[in-house]
Amino acid sequence: MRFKYPSDGSQLDCEVDIPTGMRTVVFGPNGAGKSTLLRLLAGTIGESPWEATYLPQTVYHFRGSAGWNLGLGLNAEQAARARHLADRLGVGHLMEATAVSGGERQRFALARTLARPEPWVLLDEPLAALDTQDRINVARVIVEAIGDRSAVIVTHDQDAAVILGQIMVVLIDGAVHQAGPIHEVFAQPADEAVAAAVGLGNVLDGIVRVTEGPLCSVASGGSAIWGVGDHELGDTVRVMFGAETVTMYAGTPPSVGSARNSFIGMVTEVRPVGRFVEVVLDAGVPIVALLTPGSLEALGLREGVPATAVVKATAVRVVPS
Repeated sequence: MRFKYPSDGSQLDCEVDIPTGMRTVVFGPNGAGKSTLLRLLAGTIGESPWEATYLPQTVYHFRGSAGWNLGLGLNAEQAARARHLADRLGVGHLMEATAVSGGERQRFALARTLARPEPWVLLDEPLAALDTQDRINVARVIVEAIGDRSAVIVTHDQDAAVILGQIMVVLIDGAVHQAGPIHEVFAQPADEAVAAAVGLGNVLDGIVRVTEGPLCSVASGGSAIWGVGDHELGDTVRVMFGAETVTMYAGTPPSVGSARNSFIGMVTEVRPVGRFVEVVLDAGVPIVALLTPGSLEALGLREGVPATAVVKATAVRVVPS
């Protein structure tokens, strides 16, 4: 689909394919045109191509109780679903309240939006202003409530993108720079603008196989990756760590110190990123490391040579998928 706004395309001029039955995250810096794109899809500007339920970034809360606001525009069945979602979002006890905080107002609006039956769900920054644990809890509710419907979710936050998304569209200055599966966009940015926007480098899918205090071990592509996260055995998760947290060695070193994560493989790509260089290691899973040109030269790393990547468990975050 082609999107242009206003007529001269000065704010947004892009073409993007948004798949059905999946959660697509539109990601990018502030002012990239993300909310404008979502408003076009919702029909608040122009005419919507879809039948959709829409949560704007700024939600409205009218005079009256929170419960009265929750039920606006819903029939009896939908209102009951909204109350259930409000309970799960931690605000169900505030139904009679006439004064609620901004975060509570956001959760009531989210419950009302998700309770509607439309086949498309459009959410603008649904995890904004929440701490890490709240984000995970709210994200679980969002994903379960969306179910097998199609969704477009706007965010500028890495964690929100990884937790909520399946497909990622990177929007910069009103244009799409890259689109694809979440892990591919993080591991293989199409250009320096995308690399600067997404930043993270490594996002891997896996299943929790071992738990040990604040840490858990995740099976991903034949590797066991230790990271920080509170999960149950068998949970489907995503593993996240920055390319700058990866230490590279040429060949197979005799010792990697206290680091729990060691990946042995072959260098498949070396690419410049500004004043630095990203090295991609194929170790059954792709591992991306950020190095200085001097370090790259000293290590003798180039495509086709064996190498080892090491990451401390405390640098790895494990979040729900």
